[in-house]
Amino acid sequence: MMVVFVSECEKNALKKTRRVLDSFADRIGNCVWQTVITLEGLDAVKKLLRQTASKNTAVACHWLRSRSRAELYWVVGKRHKFNAQGQVPVHRTEQSLLNMHQENDWCYLPLIKALTALAALLHDWGKANTAFQQKLTSKDKRGDPLRHEWVSYLLLKALVDGASDDKKWLTKLATGKIAEQKIIAVVCKANDKANSLPPFATLLAWLIVTHHRLPFLRKDEAKEYRENN
Repeated sequence: MMVVFVSECEKNALKKTRRVLDSFADRIGNCVWQTVITLEGLDAVKKLLRQTASKNTAVACHWLRSRSRAELYWVVGKRHKFNAQGQVPVHRTEQSLLNMHQENDWCYLPLIKALTALAALLHDWGKANTAFQQKLTSKDKRGDPLRHEWVSYLLLKALVDGASDDKKWLTKLATGKIAEQKIIAVVCKANDKANSLPPFATLLAWLIVTHHRLPFLRKDEAKEYRENN
């Protein structure tokens, strides 16, 4: 196994750990060693480090599991010199992390969570119809006349029902006062584009429609989009 030793020892403990680690591994930095070693050899290193350990000893052993992944294997001495992953802190702050998060727009986290939860709830709403359910049990591999994410969008648009703000349709959803037959009737007559939803519903509609792939634009639409953006 390939391992890396990192020493955060101080004073005389640094000399003692260097003496042990230099006997088993190649020093590749002032306080860093690397080697290929067996489990038995690694146990011997740990045993010798413990025998010479003092209150200033702090050595971490990292097991290099692959080129992109290392795992903290053990620590001898002061464990608080390393975090749970074996990393060494390089900066400290007395600032309130809560205030820092708020300054960096973490105040919107409840909104993001609500948007994500509703997108998860409604993104496959368009599968709740006889045609889609029959397709699941049939051998017909033809695509749907209208993909289910677009049906989900049309159902959301019918739920919003032309409301100018999000509070009205969110209240209906929260209280369960949904006119199912009216929604079905609106969906059956739908033929317009996604341009008349309030802000939150617009974000939700975009997440629903794009949860498999981005909408396809015709060449003339793509050209117009590039010219205007």
